[in-house]
Amino acid sequence: MANQIYVVDPNTHEPVKAGPVSFRDIGITERDDLQRWVANDPGLLGEPLLVVSSEFSGFDKSNRRLDILALDADAHLVVVELKLDAGRSLADQQAIRYAALCSAMTIDDVVAALARFEGSTEDEASARILEFLHSEELPELRGHPRIILAAGSIEDKELTNCVLWLRGFGMDISCVELTPYCTTDFSQVVLVPRTIIPTHEAPDYTIGVSREQAAPSDKQSGKAARARFWRWAADEFNRLDARFRSSGRASGVYMCVRFGSADIHYEWIVRRREKRLDTALHFEFDDRQESLQWLEVVRPHVPAITKDIGLQFELVPWGRRWAEARFRLPYSGDFPDPEIAPYAARLMCVLIERTWPLIEPHLKT
Repeated sequence: MANQIYVVDPNTHEPVKAGPVSFRDIGITERDDLQRWVANDPGLLGEPLLVVSSEFSGFDKSNRRLDILALDADAHLVVVELKLDAGRSLADQQAIRYAALCSAMTIDDVVAALARFEGSTEDEASARILEFLHSEELPELRGHPRIILAAGSIEDKELTNCVLWLRGFGMDISCVELTPYCTTDFSQVVLVPRTIIPTHEAPDYTIGVSREQAAPSDKQSGKAARARFWRWAADEFNRLDARFRSSGRASGVYMCVRFGSADIHYEWIVRRREKRLDTALHFEFDDRQESLQWLEVVRPHVPAITKDIGLQFELVPWGRRWAEARFRLPYSGDFPDPEIAPYAARLMCVLIERTWPLIEPHLKT
């Protein structure tokens, strides 16, 4: 549960305690209110999303209606299932069914759905998607659809245990609690969103389940092993409550920690040939000189960071447009072992703590 909530009375300027209530207590409905709120401001779910459709019903040979269909910043489809109260709602099963139905969609289907939803042309819908993704051309949809379960209360242990179990197999499914708080006279309402899975309360359970299932590693596919490692690393990192969060979505050998810039982000990247896991601040500008200029912002601090951390911190320009400031973490085997996930997570926190104060002022200029 969130910390105690107080609302400052605009007349007396005194803090007034607000207590949690249910949506039904204050007359909130699932479709007319909750669904509308999320469609208008998907940031309530804790990340940037582009809503593609509300009450989506474009399924072949099915009359089912999906609450919210969205696109995330990495071009994954996102299935959002909304409930006033998730208790005994079978929201997880419903969302899995919708995700399966959406798995056959293409980017052209997304453009058409967005055009219908916004009452625009498909060219206008394409432009909206390009702007949201910071891309010059429409990409293919990446991976399987993600799932977000959002409700005023998520206290159903059967549901949360199911979600944690599915995450152990690499499914990108999360839970967001949207708790309403009211003053005693019901004159003011505060909505407090909170991501409860993944968060610091869940990773230990998730990792325990995953490792037990992964024990016969020689029987697991390389792809599944990679997916589990990235999930462990993301959950360990998010448990540390760093300035930013990892979505847990990886692309093969790398996973990003984004903070809103299209050209700069933090990332872990596996260098399989060299058998090392790099923890890096990554610059990727169309003009290579701009990436190199960012390296110069960090360069004066390299000796101090290396000395303080006890691990070589290096600046590397490479390729046609890229540059990065990074730590190297060696590993053995075909892919990093889950045992190094906690260390990789802590190293990312250190990297952010030491470099974010250097780059943030330049982002604002």
